[in-house]
Amino acid sequence: MAEFLWTFAVQEVLKKVAKVAAEQIGLAWGLKKELHELREWLLKTETFLRDINKRKLHHDSVRLWVDKLQHLVHEAEHLLDELVYEDLRRKVVTGKMKKVRDFVSPSNNILAFRVKMARKMKNITDLLCKHYCEAGPLGLVGDGSAEIEIDIAQLRETISELDDFEVVGRDVEVSKIVNQLIDATNTHVTSILPIVGMGGLGKTTMAKVVFNHERIKTHFDKTIWVCVSEPFLVNKILGAILGTLRGTSSGLDNKEALLHELKKEMHGKRYFLVLDDVWNESHSLWDELKNCLMRITERSENSILVTTRSAEVAKIMETLPNHHLSKLSDDQCWSLFLESANVNGLSITSSLKVVQELVKKIGGIPLVARVLGRAVKFEGDYETWVTTLESIIRTRLQLQEESFVLSILKLSVDRLPLSSLKQCFSYCSNFPKDFVFEKEPLIRMWMAQGFIQLQERRSNKTMEDEGDTYFKILLSRCLFQDIIKDGKGRIISFKMHDLIHDIACNISNDKKLHLDPCNLLDNEHWRNEISEKVASKLRTVICRRETLHRREQVIDDKMSNFIWLRVLIINFWNAKKLPDSIGKLKHLRYLDISGCSMDELPESIVSLYHLQTLRIEGTMIVDLPKNLGKLVSLRHLEFSFFLGIKKILQMPSHLSQLVQLQTLSTFIVGFEKGRKITELGPLKNLKGSLNLSNLERIKSKEEAMFAKLGEKENLHELTFTWTCSSEREYNNHNDLDVLEGLQPHKSLQSLSIQSFLGECLPNKIFVENLVAISLVDCENCERLPMLGQLTNLEELCISGLHSVRSIGNEFYGNDSDQRTFFPKLKKFTLNKMSNLEQWEEVTLAPNLTVFPCIEMWKISECFKLLKVPKIFGSWDKNHVKPWTLVLGNVSN
Repeated sequence: MAEFLWTFAVQEVLKKVAKVAAEQIGLAWGLKKELHELREWLLKTETFLRDINKRKLHHDSVRLWVDKLQHLVHEAEHLLDELVYEDLRRKVVTGKMKKVRDFVSPSNNILAFRVKMARKMKNITDLLCKHYCEAGPLGLVGDGSAEIEIDIAQLRETISELDDFEVVGRDVEVSKIVNQLIDATNTHVTSILPIVGMGGLGKTTMAKVVFNHERIKTHFDKTIWVCVSEPFLVNKILGAILGTLRGTSSGLDNKEALLHELKKEMHGKRYFLVLDDVWNESHSLWDELKNCLMRITERSENSILVTTRSAEVAKIMETLPNHHLSKLSDDQCWSLFLESANVNGLSITSSLKVVQELVKKIGGIPLVARVLGRAVKFEGDYETWVTTLESIIRTRLQLQEESFVLSILKLSVDRLPLSSLKQCFSYCSNFPKDFVFEKEPLIRMWMAQGFIQLQERRSNKTMEDEGDTYFKILLSRCLFQDIIKDGKGRIISFKMHDLIHDIACNISNDKKLHLDPCNLLDNEHWRNEISEKVASKLRTVICRRETLHRREQVIDDKMSNFIWLRVLIINFWNAKKLPDSIGKLKHLRYLDISGCSMDELPESIVSLYHLQTLRIEGTMIVDLPKNLGKLVSLRHLEFSFFLGIKKILQMPSHLSQLVQLQTLSTFIVGFEKGRKITELGPLKNLKGSLNLSNLERIKSKEEAMFAKLGEKENLHELTFTWTCSSEREYNNHNDLDVLEGLQPHKSLQSLSIQSFLGECLPNKIFVENLVAISLVDCENCERLPMLGQLTNLEELCISGLHSVRSIGNEFYGNDSDQRTFFPKLKKFTLNKMSNLEQWEEVTLAPNLTVFPCIEMWKISECFKLLKVPKIFGSWDKNHVKPWTLVLGNVSN
């Protein structure tokens, strides 16, 4: 099944190891001879891999040869990684991170380390030499031609984000299903209609069209979508329904509690529920869930739509005749294929024999048409394109229908332009089907595994930038789907189709382990099922809350067996503590313990000199290790406060040493040297969002300026927070000076200012590209800043500015030539303005336009306000304009 893919993993790792070896020759000249010989033998064995791919040698003896080579290459990779680790450790210990030093030293420890490394390198080199000699009898011939490095920036294919494809040929079926679901509610019985079909036919897509149909939205009070998949857990499904209704996870796991909360949410309402991807064939489990669904509302005019591949599942669940999803017609498949291959508008005749064969083999399955189109995109040369199609058909004509489907889907991976892209794709097999991937964390895991390597000539790019490019290419090939974007249009999550996930699992040669935490953390299981030998080869271990059973668990010291581990994810509440042995995982680059109940990190964690990502959001941790600044490779540090904890978190000292840091969710200003705002100055690569708190601890404007926020052009969201006046340890009365010293870069998009106690907000702080502004509890401010001239502002929230008595012309601007103020503002919130008495009409010049794009405005707890500008319409709640929203007590 994976004949054309089976060497890509070892080939990519081999190239990377050879590159690292070359780099280390200059770094550690004490091992120059050994490193040079190791690299030479790595390059020699790589030539055989090219020969295997070129001649398509796939017999078992060749496979065994490649498997052994892969083991040797991984041994070399970890050896070189340990070499770099030791160099980093010595630089941290000696405080000379900016200096490059060799391994020649009078220290006996250093000398002993060099001797040990030399011996290991020689051993691996000898084994590579022996392995090289074994290739001849197998008929392998070294291909002396150098492989051409592909510059990913020069790829002609599009790598932009994909919009959803138009749903083809389903209009009649959609109308039929919508009519059935709505008509069935007249019988006063909850109806259940399954959609049945093989993978790739578009069952989920069909359900989405129905779910978003205008008649469905109008007819039902609540529409709920739950992806069921496996295992079929009733409490989990009920929790997902409640989470959808509330927009946040309930955290409940007790059935009675869940039903109680669902009844409150659904009182007097009828619902439409989609249960997507159901596999359960147990009558008893379905009866249990059905009884619960009947109890959550007293109304019975509800409808449930189910998608499944199993006719048995449909038979168990249906109350309405199930809908067997039909295959598309040949013409419809051809249309989808042309759209995906980017050949719409070209005069390509459907009478071509290759087209007839191709459409026949697609077999009416839309997923195959889309993926195949993306794999053989038209790039301007018609003859070449047709030749490619003929080759595909010729090599796959003898396959049965299901095998052809998988073969075509694999083709999309085979034709990826880089082996590293194939590695990134196959890595997704570590996660279960229907898993919701977060884009940024996944890219960081790719980095941790070493799949993303920058080309030197494009040094202005970061690994994260390159990873984003990789993601877009995989998305453009239809290997990812169901993307979710944030309010700014950025992709934050996505899923994989089940068939695509099967392909990832099939071709993955990576060592992986997705562990049920109730087994992982059971000491007996740890000893008996996960042998030390197996553990030592694992590069990824994932323990998630989805499979958590209710039992107390602790993590024991067996973690030290995972000596090659690069990614460790532990996401469940019962995980109480990380062992001190975590510091022995020298190769670890990605650590995520979000959602655990841990209240501290072991100090040994600062020995993870390779660590790139540390995620500790939603934990009980209030103090980070004091020497966290030793994590010199750290690029992403994400943490948040746990609600209810009163203790003030103190930042570790000397974070300025983390010069590679890009993500820092929060920085709490301290008084002491090493914890002041000046620590941010050297962190030139910060990007995304940053929350600065306890700003009253900054002594002066000059000190604030040392944070150099104006030079950090990739920071797009900033929050400035002072401690509220009643809780301040002391007050310098310099809030205005500090805020002026924290002047951000003009590219800033979102700015929030909280508990600022100055009497006025400096206009300069509101840079021209701001899209969102929030001013909260600035209780001493007597007037609003000039914001009307900000041409990109879309959201504005002003709350708790109790000293403001009037809103006048100064709020709009001072440019007499400007004719439109707040030109893009869509959402405006004015809240808790207890002393606001008047809001004047703008009188800067005649024929002005104000708030031309306003869609929603809210006013609450402005008890003294008598009127608003005419642009907002009438105060009479019975005659407000459709786009206005007035909330709270408003004096009229």
